Amino acid sequence: MDPRRAAFQVLRDLEEGPAHLDTILSRRLSQAPARERAFASHLVFSVLRNREYLDHLLAAYLDRPPHKLDRPVLAVLRLGAAEAALMSTPDHAVVDSAVELAKATPARRGRKLVNAVLRQVTESWREVPLPPDGKDPAARLAVEYSHPAWMVGELLAQWPRAQVEAWLKANQKQPPLTLRVNLDKVSRVELAKRLKAKAEKVEPHLLTPEALMLIKPGIPAAKLPGFSQGLFSMQDAAAQAMGHLLEVGPGMDVADICAGTGGKTGHLAGIMAGRGRLLAVDPSPGRITALKANLARLEVTGVEVRQGDARELVGVTGVLDRVLVDAPCTGLGVAGRRPDVRWRRNPTDPERLAVLQLELASKAADLIKPGGAMLYCTCTVTQAENQGVVSELLAQRPELRLEWPHGLAAILKTHIGEDGFFRTFPHKDQADAFFAARLVKVSGS
Repeated sequence: MDPRRAAFQVLRDLEEGPAHLDTILSRRLSQAPARERAFASHLVFSVLRNREYLDHLLAAYLDRPPHKLDRPVLAVLRLGAAEAALMSTPDHAVVDSAVELAKATPARRGRKLVNAVLRQVTESWREVPLPPDGKDPAARLAVEYSHPAWMVGELLAQWPRAQVEAWLKANQKQPPLTLRVNLDKVSRVELAKRLKAKAEKVEPHLLTPEALMLIKPGIPAAKLPGFSQGLFSMQDAAAQAMGHLLEVGPGMDVADICAGTGGKTGHLAGIMAGRGRLLAVDPSPGRITALKANLARLEVTGVEVRQGDARELVGVTGVLDRVLVDAPCTGLGVAGRRPDVRWRRNPTDPERLAVLQLELASKAADLIKPGGAMLYCTCTVTQAENQGVVSELLAQRPELRLEWPHGLAAILKTHIGEDGFFRTFPHKDQADAFFAARLVKVSGS
């Protein structure tokens, strides 16, 4: 396998379809030898984590903005610029390899441009200045840390610049692999011992009692000992916190109405200890298939799975104790772990998605009984999708109030801000950026 060509194909796949980065990497690289797979993956992540900066470099040597180039040519140029500026590839090898890659791909018609531009890049990329740090800090930070300027502006509107810069900087680093230990089968201490030799470091994450971090694991997560036996799931610590924030317990009637592939569903089932009713709903046939497979691997039973739109859910109105709304969102909170998300969203997406999110949250309010609670959460950072949705819901539904469990773990309480909302931050928590609000239906309403 030619790792540069494989990296090129992954980047093109991301541009041409909706598949997740992990899915594409698995499809393109799973059968490759370990060394080639590692190099190709490194190339892909180098481009995705630094795309805005690489385009800034390339623009200094082009007679048009990079986005106006043919997409295959731009992919080759980005890969070459990444090797020149971010890796230890010798200059002559950067140029020669990129030209050969262009010849072997749909970028072949641009091979002369690739040759000319990358020769200049290798000679003088260090002399290309960043945008001035003056009237437009979002533009500077967007290039320096390779995030869309509109996303940077969204963060600067909510948080001090120093915090935003620390956040963006954290997103540029490879995050730890975080597992959710299946405590029904193994303790966190025991699993850590089993996995000790498979990573540079294995240590507990403090946010939840099930979370275990692997720093620089040597093999893919699905090949770690214990995966096929259901001893753990791959789940970010912030995502694990959602199950605890909802405060479910054995014997309750609970629904996860945006269940996805079942990460949080499996966690809720574990907390409920197999007692009570747990309903998982998702509209996607593919995600439902994956959800069932994940529950089977974990040996979780008793979950009622329904494929469909939760907004049309019938038969459970006003009778549930708890409802989880892990709403479809822009996903910008996972931009460190999945850097492709940065480039798949545009400034109109938050307002568009907020309409759906509010409908789902309102449906959840219908499903819970008086005294029951719902948790609205997202893995994104925009005001429209987070506090905007919750504020509108509270305005429309006076029977709801923002309320957290009295027995909430101290570590989780520290993440509830002055505005009453729960948040995690990559630069503080070694976790994705999550937002959550727990809303209780007033008894007698």
